Amino acid sequence: MLGVKNLHKSFGSNQVLKGIDFEVNEGEVVAIIGSSGSGKTTLLRCMAFLEQANDGIFIFDDLKKDIRSISKKEIKDIRMKMGFVFQSFNLFRNMTALQNVMEGLTTARKVDKETAKRKSMEMLAKVGMSDRANYYPDQLSGGQQQRVAIARALATDPEVILFDEPTSALDPELTGEVLEVMVKLAREGTTMVVVTHEMEFARNVADRVIFMENGVVVEEGEAKKVLSDPKEEATRRFLRRILRKEEEE
Repeated sequence: MLGVKNLHKSFGSNQVLKGIDFEVNEGEVVAIIGSSGSGKTTLLRCMAFLEQANDGIFIFDDLKKDIRSISKKEIKDIRMKMGFVFQSFNLFRNMTALQNVMEGLTTARKVDKETAKRKSMEMLAKVGMSDRANYYPDQLSGGQQQRVAIARALATDPEVILFDEPTSALDPELTGEVLEVMVKLAREGTTMVVVTHEMEFARNVADRVIFMENGVVVEEGEAKKVLSDPKEEATRRFLRRILRKEEEE
């Protein structure tokens, strides 16, 4: 459904992605884990064309093209089928929760306001935020803002949603409410790619886990297997470090 082959991305002389092969199938939840600086977010942003990769093959539905020759129209069409949830919410501060969710429908897709409002209210209800529809971001907690951001991603009926560390900007007590929404989406069969440091979510919700280090995929496989019995020493080392950190907290 969505994938890249031999994907490369550099920022100046810093090579961040070094030949990544990645794919997610319809209805699948894939968690991408790894230390800061391993290339996880860059991979996600390249797949959503928020960053332009230097080289590689991009695959989405029936499209399979060299990433350097994809047209602006093709990128626009791809983006129309994707939702993206940012680490820092990226809500418009001068718009209410409802207006933030409506914006992508009315502006990018030219949906009439009444239809957009109805759809947006449905999505806010889905994430438990309908009673905050007329609140501005500054009136909402971080967890509530992230749930609005998820509603915004859902409103366009995307084929796949990409999540970039959706809980890392949240206090621990607010993390649960966002993960609860994501678990619900996973159970409904939503195709999701999630860059995350939440190992319990990865273990219990993801179908597959991909572990990245230094711009390459070191290990991938069935989530519980990789996280319980990793084959690679680098994966074991990373998981031990995460476990120690959790114990210290």
